[in-house]
Amino acid sequence: MAIRIKGATNLAEVDSNSNLKVTLPTSSAQAGCAQFFSQNDAGTITGTAYVRSPETSVDYRLRVGIDTVLFSDTFNATTQNTSNWSYTFVTMTAAQAGAGTVNFGTVQGTAATHGAFMRSAQYFPVIGTAPLSVEITAGQFTAALAANEVWMMGLGLPSAAVTEGTDGVWLRLTTAGLIGELRYSGVTVQTAVLRTLAQLTVSELYKFAIVVGETEVEYWLDDVLLAEQTIPPANGQPFMQASLPVFLHKYCNGVVANTNQMRVSDVTVSLLDLQTVKPWSHQMAGMGQNAAIGQNGYTQGTTALLPNATAATTVTGAAISQTVPIAVGLGGQAGIVAGVPGVDGLITSYQVPAPTINITGRNLYITGIRIDAVNIGAAVATTASVLQWSLAYGATGATVPTLAQAETGSFITATARSWRRVPLGLHSFIVGAAIGASAEAITVTFDTPHVVRPGEWVASVAKFIVGTATASQVIWSNVMINGYFE
Repeated sequence: MAIRIKGATNLAEVDSNSNLKVTLPTSSAQAGCAQFFSQNDAGTITGTAYVRSPETSVDYRLRVGIDTVLFSDTFNATTQNTSNWSYTFVTMTAAQAGAGTVNFGTVQGTAATHGAFMRSAQYFPVIGTAPLSVEITAGQFTAALAANEVWMMGLGLPSAAVTEGTDGVWLRLTTAGLIGELRYSGVTVQTAVLRTLAQLTVSELYKFAIVVGETEVEYWLDDVLLAEQTIPPANGQPFMQASLPVFLHKYCNGVVANTNQMRVSDVTVSLLDLQTVKPWSHQMAGMGQNAAIGQNGYTQGTTALLPNATAATTVTGAAISQTVPIAVGLGGQAGIVAGVPGVDGLITSYQVPAPTINITGRNLYITGIRIDAVNIGAAVATTASVLQWSLAYGATGATVPTLAQAETGSFITATARSWRRVPLGLHSFIVGAAIGASAEAITVTFDTPHVVRPGEWVASVAKFIVGTATASQVIWSNVMINGYFE
């Protein structure tokens, strides 16, 4: 039965989809209210649209969360980044072949004692109502997982190659399929099967995401919600330890018949909805991109030249040179013994690695520098020793360029750049300065960072402006360059 809606004079109408045509009132006196929800997921898998209502502050402002990136790493290098990742294995191995992924099972374990895992050195806390997001791009590589194989990824800390952690939140993949798992001090709560093994195509990489909240955990696949898992009310939080590393783990819990691999492309961890006011440099340092640390694809460990167990008094040092640095590193230690007054020389030099398919190009932001100097070897005689220091950066070349390198002209093929120079300060040793006399430290903080791009060089530079080092005199210098890679 059709019903017609009519006011005093006008009839209401519907559109072609049978929706009532409505124009909202323009007068505030006539306006009502409406509940506002945003759709996070259409409910393709769960069967129900996943909607959330926003919040408004007591001062009528819509609350908006700002995320903080805690960690991000891509496995495009050919070697393990030992600054960021710890690795444990028995028989089964993991490796980075330089094809953009880390592969678990490059040597396949076949017994219940065989397994391998990687876990981040960094730990990630659950902070109040701010969710913690873990995104991992991963997939089966050479074949589907076989009986007695287990693949796990998420937050947790395995204690051995085949021993799972007692706390955490992760995704588990076996021949039974993909499930979400909460573990609180050894007690496990699982979801139903989120994806069957057959629904995860071999050789395809998927974006898995785990969003850990204070009262629930969400599991996502390629930005589609798979499930919400409520945290047991007796627990009070997702895992008892409250802060855990991100991990990747493949192991056998029985005899395995075939050979296959799991591969992972990248991992990102973010703290959602919480503006920590943490400087960007702090975020970069947290994920292993401090200037003092070697980056993906090249030598790990420290970037500065500070060889262990090398006493300054046993090092003779070197004369200042325009072409040969005394120390090769992003800062470090160097002994200066002589120099022609007024001629600049390279004290330390470092090349920001040029990018390749296996080396991520990163800019080096220099935020500060400190230089200390002490007189060793012999007392200063006859003439005072005064050194003028500067920072040089931006020059290009396959090997460290001479300080005299010129800039190529406009639109000349194969552009070469000269050094950009920044004065830093002076070190002075008066006549009669004894062995062990030190100059006042040079400490400079840059409000505007100096940026050294991939493939460019950075150097600390000094020159004698009064006198030179006298016979047997060594001016021992420590150069510390502060900054971060981005």
